[in-house]
Amino acid sequence: MLAGDSMAQAASESLLVGSCAMESPASMKSRASQLPRSMSSGTLRKTGEVSLANTSGSESPGPWIPKHLSVSGLTRRRKLSASTGNLHGYMAEDYSQLNWPLPKMFGQERYGYSLIDIEDPRYVKDCAGMSKKLIRLVYDQQIIDLEWRKTYKALLDAEHRQSTLPVNCQEKTKTILKKEVDGSMKYLLELQEQKDMYQQSIQEVYGKCDVIKATIKKEADLEDLRRTMENQTKEKIHRDSPFWRTKFNIRSQSNARAL
Repeated sequence: MLAGDSMAQAASESLLVGSCAMESPASMKSRASQLPRSMSSGTLRKTGEVSLANTSGSESPGPWIPKHLSVSGLTRRRKLSASTGNLHGYMAEDYSQLNWPLPKMFGQERYGYSLIDIEDPRYVKDCAGMSKKLIRLVYDQQIIDLEWRKTYKALLDAEHRQSTLPVNCQEKTKTILKKEVDGSMKYLLELQEQKDMYQQSIQEVYGKCDVIKATIKKEADLEDLRRTMENQTKEKIHRDSPFWRTKFNIRSQSNARAL
């Protein structure tokens, strides 16, 4: 009896598979057309989905990003105050996994906050590249800052010794100190120029982040406006009205008559 039941079940499954395979494309299309459709305009809905691809959880994953450059790999998301000028950087994961990684000698350090905080799948690859560039810039900037501090300290010391020379000091000593002050000042100006170049490069990265965030915000605002206007139209017009079956046309009738 068990063998007969299994054979009957297998025969019924094979008939079901055969009937599905023999179904014509026309019948499949007619059956699909009977499925319920959304009342909103397909064109507007697709536009909103494209512009806000990052807001949907069912979207395809974005490009592969190294873990140390990805925001999704952070265990804690920490930012500096906006007054520091670092508006787009999360603290990198390396500084969260180590104990006391940021020295406090010169106040709150900013070089650890170099991970761009944009998570839109359309921009994550570019932002990963900017994060990598930012890491290198702030690393080199720390070296220049340290050398600048040492040179500035040497300049202050030389100026102090020059200003406290006795009246009857030899001319040779005055010349040596003046040469030392001039050399320190010249080197300090060179370091300051390099500091400005690094800071300008960092501001260029932040400027690109500002543009990307402004674009995302504009798209979000337009999508909110579309949904608001769509809901208002749904409330005014009954769902069975012929209006919903009318094909959407972007050209006005007056312009069509004029042409």
